[in-house]
Amino acid sequence: MERVKKSSGGGNSSSTAKKEKKPRIKVLGKTTVTPEAENAINAFIQATVSAGVEGIRNQFQEVKVYAATDSAHEKFTANPDRNRYNDIICLDSSRVELKLNVPPEVDYIHANWIKMDSVDRKFIATQGPLDNTMGKFFLRIFKNKHVKKLIFIGDFWRMAFQENVTVILMLCKCEEDGKVKCAQYWPLEAGGYKTYNGMFINNKRVEKEDRFCAYTLEVLPEGCSNSNIVKLIQVIDWPDKGVPSSGMSILRLLKMISTGSLNAGPAIIHCSAGVGRTGTLIAIETAIQRLWKGQIINFRDIVQQMRNQRAVMLQTEHQYIFAHLSVMYYISAKIPKHREAVMTFHEQYKTSLN
Repeated sequence: MERVKKSSGGGNSSSTAKKEKKPRIKVLGKTTVTPEAENAINAFIQATVSAGVEGIRNQFQEVKVYAATDSAHEKFTANPDRNRYNDIICLDSSRVELKLNVPPEVDYIHANWIKMDSVDRKFIATQGPLDNTMGKFFLRIFKNKHVKKLIFIGDFWRMAFQENVTVILMLCKCEEDGKVKCAQYWPLEAGGYKTYNGMFINNKRVEKEDRFCAYTLEVLPEGCSNSNIVKLIQVIDWPDKGVPSSGMSILRLLKMISTGSLNAGPAIIHCSAGVGRTGTLIAIETAIQRLWKGQIINFRDIVQQMRNQRAVMLQTEHQYIFAHLSVMYYISAKIPKHREAVMTFHEQYKTSLN
């Protein structure tokens, strides 16, 4: 946070400076507050508390049926073996095209660019990398399952390297409720290394907390002399199609990715399908950044803009309500006068879960 400079003038100037001094709020790597931001925040609090959990739930019934105006997905249809789920399409209009080692490799990966208005960072929303969920085409070509894993995990790392990604947020576990949700696409132990179809990954550091695991990884394509350093942060308490145990942990996650890397490339965000938990997190960051830039927001518009870029973003009503609550938590932490209103909504939310 920047230090506020003291006035060099006499006593009257100092007194005036104190009266005119505004609260300084650190928002996702930036410190700013304006009267417009205060008005936008007040409007959001009032609208959310007035609607209540039930009103927001009803709003989601309208939101959940929204689909992109341009829903062409020819590449998705042409590459069934590279899709984790056959009912989550990848829109052609915003898909990430692989360029590294193309050809002989294909340029398709189930990933889309997410560029939200008034948000400083660009995102790549993608499915969890595939391992042994390959289809018949690759079963005919590659009989060794280990080789197949390397190919599809290699696609993920090719994308990360070519787009100069410095942060990856993994919002799922590799296995949940006995079902495989994502490949183990990096070496787990510090000092470990693996090569995935020409992409060398070296685990340089591991940090573990109750709700997060953070890995510092070196990424180096075969035949390349310059590597990239990527921070992989895995959230371990966010269930599929559900919400994490604490909204504050998600806000802390956003703070972790906001420091010092906005110019270094987009952030990759994925869960299993790359739409539910992934969409929820992007919606929360979008809402916070827009509010602190003085923009009146509603989550209906945010979800629709996301879905114009990646299908089915933010899947469930619980995720939709949780997104509102997380933004309320953030406001409460930064502006204490709103805590009573936030706690009222929080209690409604808790009751709705019972």
